[in-house]
Amino acid sequence: MPSPEKPFAGKVVLVTGSTQGLGACIARRFAEQGAAIALSGRSEEKGKALERELQEAGSRAYFIAADLADAAACHRLVDEALAHLGRIDILINSAADTRRSNLRTFTPEFFDYQFALNVRAPLLLAQRALPSLKEHGGTIINIGSINAYIGAPELLVYSATKGALMTASRNLANALKFERVRVFCLNIGWTDTDGERVIQRDLGMPDDYLDRVGKEKPIGRLLVPEDIAAACLFLASEQAQAFSGAVIDLEQYPVGW
Repeated sequence: MPSPEKPFAGKVVLVTGSTQGLGACIARRFAEQGAAIALSGRSEEKGKALERELQEAGSRAYFIAADLADAAACHRLVDEALAHLGRIDILINSAADTRRSNLRTFTPEFFDYQFALNVRAPLLLAQRALPSLKEHGGTIINIGSINAYIGAPELLVYSATKGALMTASRNLANALKFERVRVFCLNIGWTDTDGERVIQRDLGMPDDYLDRVGKEKPIGRLLVPEDIAAACLFLASEQAQAFSGAVIDLEQYPVGW
């Protein structure tokens, strides 16, 4: 039975893109609060390491390797999670391709891959998990981006995928409202993750860019994965059961100010 210390005891959370960064942080926070975790990502080494970490901490965890740009892998991921953990109560779509592109540089292959991973995969996962989500009064949380509204010039296709995911989230929330499956989209701002640091390094940013950029932010730093994980914990909790369909701009200032 759930307790105040373990409010997600008995629940199973499937977190995509959970071998590192934001997804791994979300998985850890739900595990700390009692949930069993289905981990997913492309790196077998990182996924198995996190699986062991969570298991050694007393959590049920199972890693499933999958490239979610492959449509068949999406359904397989849900099937394996159900087979090993018995149910899915919460689906968190964190996996995404964040590579840059603009009108001059994107290719048809790039476009198709980014839309397959960032938009099609969350929908295929929700499609396959829906029976279990309906049975248990589940929650879907899609990790979006403030780039969904306009987007940086070098994020043309990425911004388009996040705009599509935002609209799809609202559509699903409306379609599933009487099936007691709640759907949310978290449009997150600039977040400091391991992957983001690699991207910024490759773009030529100086080693002290975090301090310099952070000082310009209202709270004196970039967002960190724990900020997004905390929002996911709330949205999936009983405290948030009265609303669905919200698109939440998890940013330090109103978008469009």
